[in-house]
Amino acid sequence: MVINRVEDYSLRVIDGLREVLGAGGASLLVLIHPSAGPGDGRWLQRLVAAGTVDAVVLSAVTDPATGASAVQGLVEQARGVPVVSLCAQPTVPEVPTVCADGAAGVHSVAAHLLDGTGRVHPLVVSGPVDNADALERETAFAEAVTQRGLELPPGSLVRAGFDRDSAYRRTLEVLEAGLPVDAVFAANDEMALGVMDALEARGFRVPEDVTVAGFDDTVAGSTAPIPLTSVDQQLEAQGRRAAHLVLALLAGEQVPAGTRTACGLVVRASSSASLDAVVRDEEVDGRAQDAALSASLHHARTELLLTQQLLGTSRALANALTEEDVVGELGAWLPRLAVRRAFLVRVRAGSAHLLGSWGATTGTSPGPVGQLDDSYPAARLLPGALQDELSRGALVVRHLELGAGEAAVLLYEQAHFDRHTGEALPQDVARALTAVRRTRESTDHAAELERLVAERTAQLQAEVGERRAAQEELSRVNAGLQRALLTDGLTGLANRPGLDAALADAWREHARTGAPLSVLVCDIDHFKAYNDAAGHLAGDRCLREVAAALAASVRGPHDTVARYGGEEFSIVLPATGPDVARRVADRVMERIRGAALPHPGLRTGAVVSISIGVASVARGGGDVRDGLDVVDVLHAADAALYRAKALGRARVEVAAPLSACRAGAGGGAQRS
Repeated sequence: MVINRVEDYSLRVIDGLREVLGAGGASLLVLIHPSAGPGDGRWLQRLVAAGTVDAVVLSAVTDPATGASAVQGLVEQARGVPVVSLCAQPTVPEVPTVCADGAAGVHSVAAHLLDGTGRVHPLVVSGPVDNADALERETAFAEAVTQRGLELPPGSLVRAGFDRDSAYRRTLEVLEAGLPVDAVFAANDEMALGVMDALEARGFRVPEDVTVAGFDDTVAGSTAPIPLTSVDQQLEAQGRRAAHLVLALLAGEQVPAGTRTACGLVVRASSSASLDAVVRDEEVDGRAQDAALSASLHHARTELLLTQQLLGTSRALANALTEEDVVGELGAWLPRLAVRRAFLVRVRAGSAHLLGSWGATTGTSPGPVGQLDDSYPAARLLPGALQDELSRGALVVRHLELGAGEAAVLLYEQAHFDRHTGEALPQDVARALTAVRRTRESTDHAAELERLVAERTAQLQAEVGERRAAQEELSRVNAGLQRALLTDGLTGLANRPGLDAALADAWREHARTGAPLSVLVCDIDHFKAYNDAAGHLAGDRCLREVAAALAASVRGPHDTVARYGGEEFSIVLPATGPDVARRVADRVMERIRGAALPHPGLRTGAVVSISIGVASVARGGGDVRDGLDVVDVLHAADAALYRAKALGRARVEVAAPLSACRAGAGGGAQRS
């Protein structure tokens, strides 16, 4: 199956495909488009030519650079094997399609929103004008409105981008224009959630004042604060039907050109006051409320645990210096992500080399790099000893560009694929392997320079000037490499090893001179909500903005700003007492407030904030008799940070000087 990304829609289709193909003894590869090899946009064609795939199921795949449909090009690449399309646009005459009966689903929504409800002012929030699904859904709803003797006046059909934010903005425009609205149909759930955001921002109650329904029945909609009425496309059924068509085509049977599957209306609190009362009124039906609360808590707990594990995986991979380190960290973290099987392959010039495997039935283990075939054609995906792994279960296949003509392929299987792992894990692996490649290139360059120095020294003993220049160049390269090892690749600040080095230097100076030492620990508030709402790429941009604000707040080169881990940062202030440290913390807070970075994961208008913990060791605090250590200062600052979090976030908490409270003795904090 070829998809654009791992998301709720594709995951449900994959479940249906897995069910039928597994029962039929077939396996499933889920290829994320674009999945081209280095400099080559025809990776699917090479997989087909190599016999790696026997048939192809296409979703509505688009080119991420242009947004145009990529279906026709992928059909051409798959010549020679059966192809089934999930209502991809444009349709290809010789390719059978499986589609949901979206128009019937929309008519059922219209009947629910308009029949016998007294609602006479509907609003339609549709998708892009060139999207066939959006056009089908808006046309069907307009027909249903006309059949009921109502009309859609000018301005009551608006277009958004199939995303929450654009729907929010377009709905606000309608409400601010004064157009009466008492029922809203959005062409997908993401836009419906944006509609409800806009209604809440303007003081409308859902469903009392305005009823709202979406389309697709996503997890985000069903677990929203006001659960969303939607249309279930029966995506699992579409996947099962597509799988049956594939098996029939492989058996040489004739199949219909087009198949329509039924949709189902799922009524929830966003459109039904009576249903909302059942959920909210304990006296009416406590069991229904308990079940809804339990389901919501279970979903939130699962999401939180997965996010924690993905953050741990990201931190571990960020510290990997070699390919062996990457393989070792994946072996430690993949089981925590519920990954059953995984394979990591390096690709250079069309040749592949297995780096590691986990959970393979052949009995191989991660072990040393290059444990199996030294090299094999990349289009085979896995070496000969592991080819049987492609013939069972379902594997997501991600092609990762590493730059400089180098790539990697990550294949993995989960009991239940999730979109968070599908987004974060490949990015973290690609980032780690790219860093390894750059480190290797720097090391190789340094080794080459060293070889040239030795050669020139032996040949040209008299040319002292040239030898000195080469040695100085070698020193610069080595110094640059050392700096790279102590620098966080995302923010440009010191990384955790760099922080440890700065703390050690500052502590030695404190112990030698008796000068005070202060440490700040900073944490971005509600950063998980930011990542969940905006995605990891936007989260990375937020981290860079905050890092820049911290770097601009310190006094000079003797102060060190470091990325402590994830969304946490630390500032080391040598020869600095608590009063000056507090002023630095206040300066950081002022810069963050001045930046006014929007926080999409909180209420409308919310901005990014940070919490800061400050700890200091006073003059003479490094005396051995005090029993203090630099770790105690860091722990005291961390404890102060947690107090700041507990007291409401977006604040500074200062721990009492350690010379007064001693290591591990706790101590109070000055509140801000």
